[in-house]
Amino acid sequence: MSSEKDIFFSLVIPTFERPNDLRKCLHSVSKENQNNAPPYEIIVTDDSQSNKCKNVVVGEFPDIKWTRGKQKGPAGNRNAGESVARGLWIVFLDDDCVAQPNFLRAYANAIEQHPNVKLFEGKIFPDRPRKTWAEGCSANENGGLYWTSNLCVRKTLFESLSGFDERFEVAYEDVDFAYRAKVAGTNLLFVKEAQVCHPWRSVRKGGKNWKVKNYESADFIRFLKKHNPEEPEFSIRGYLRNLFRMISVDMLTCVCVYRMRGIDILLFQMLVTIKGMFDILIHKKK
Repeated sequence: MSSEKDIFFSLVIPTFERPNDLRKCLHSVSKENQNNAPPYEIIVTDDSQSNKCKNVVVGEFPDIKWTRGKQKGPAGNRNAGESVARGLWIVFLDDDCVAQPNFLRAYANAIEQHPNVKLFEGKIFPDRPRKTWAEGCSANENGGLYWTSNLCVRKTLFESLSGFDERFEVAYEDVDFAYRAKVAGTNLLFVKEAQVCHPWRSVRKGGKNWKVKNYESADFIRFLKKHNPEEPEFSIRGYLRNLFRMISVDMLTCVCVYRMRGIDILLFQMLVTIKGMFDILIHKKK
């Protein structure tokens, strides 16, 4: 087993123009709010155009390190934080997540109990019940997704895989990283006790949603061209299964539970799924 004295976390929190969310996140990972946590540092890496997030860190959290991001998107921003990290383990947490009191302790326990595992993912749960189909939440309640909203990775592994691929501009950098880790034979583990709360967000453009409509498409094509994956979730059959679920279960839920609120988003998601099937046909190597 790994010894407690060997565990030192670098908690990397990328941010982009969300000072109020960042403030809540930083409070949640403070020494006062993390029960029995091992030693750790906190690094905020900032892609913002304004100084609002920097002012939160410098003015209210003087013990936290602030650094400028690469201004190249989420992958580059996270890489910028990791590059100045001193810890043997890197924990990635998004700026709009609220870590639960046992968050870091749970990862430390998992590291001690599973010395051969170098990549862990934690649980991500929504802050309330969903109200409309026009909301999104990167929930990961049962594992297997490896979202960077809540990820713990051995620094040596991260660097051996060359970090996040900065060619992915908005999405799929975490999917790509987890895929490369699996191909390399890395042992991975879901730690359900390492929990963070993620809010529901409007998926419509504007407000706190800075992503453009159908933002995943270009990065999905990059992923297909890079890996030519054979896994079911990246196959025509997998996409057909998703489309059938949307037409049946999801449509029924949208109509009956949400009273058609956000049905335009569901219809658009169906079109994106159909386009994804064409992307697979066109861009996957035969």
